[in-house]
Amino acid sequence: MPRTRTLTSQHRETFKHQGVLRLEGLLDAQAVRRAREAVLWPFEHAGLWRDGAWRLDAAPPGRWPKVGNRRPEVESLVRAPALLAAVEGLLNGHPIDWTLHKRPQILVTPPDTDRWTLPTGWHPDSPRLASGESLGVQLFALLDTVEPRGGGTLAVAGSHRLVDEGRFLRAADIAARLRREAFFKGLYAGEPSDGEGGGLPKGAVGDVPLEVIELTGAPGDVYLMDLRLLHSAAPNASTRPRMMITHRFARADLTVELAEGYDWP
Repeated sequence: MPRTRTLTSQHRETFKHQGVLRLEGLLDAQAVRRAREAVLWPFEHAGLWRDGAWRLDAAPPGRWPKVGNRRPEVESLVRAPALLAAVEGLLNGHPIDWTLHKRPQILVTPPDTDRWTLPTGWHPDSPRLASGESLGVQLFALLDTVEPRGGGTLAVAGSHRLVDEGRFLRAADIAARLRREAFFKGLYAGEPSDGEGGGLPKGAVGDVPLEVIELTGAPGDVYLMDLRLLHSAAPNASTRPRMMITHRFARADLTVELAEGYDWP
């Protein structure tokens, strides 16, 4: 059974200051197993998954099958009551717009390197609204174990609190402003992580502490992330593919402001 069903005051404080919250074992194990099996089916058909193990030499990554995103077993996960309760809690009860993002996205990253390095594709998935409100929450849910340096998405905890200028800013404009800061110059240049132990970078911009974190864990674990948070895909230096799903929960009451910012009809 899921181990986390309600948000505590500590959960809310963590999300407020870091912009990302991990909820271990939130999703039902059987539902996750069914979703994982649905995602694995095309790989099994291609000979890449057989007898409960990966056979990665069956085909190079460039010839891997297309997974697609229309999997009912996966779509059911994003409407799980425990998950929706957590998302709605972080949205402070504001309704979700289910038309903006209709279905979750399946993320399968094959092993692609022998030496893990920091990526350089840092970006937010949302513009900065003039109101200063967050457009919503992004889900990353693990379908299988994701170990450190195993392709798990990286996020800059705290970065959602930066570049609040009281006007609409597109994602590219946010990234351009952050590149001027020493901490982000290093990230965009792919500089090595700090510390002799190989830890991920930490720093600050003004009085806002920042820390790069790696989304790792076990099947059924969930990360909920402020859509303004900078994040990036990461290399996979492990021996198994990274299997996750992602979905964006947008606030219905902010879609008008979003449309006005982009000058949509």
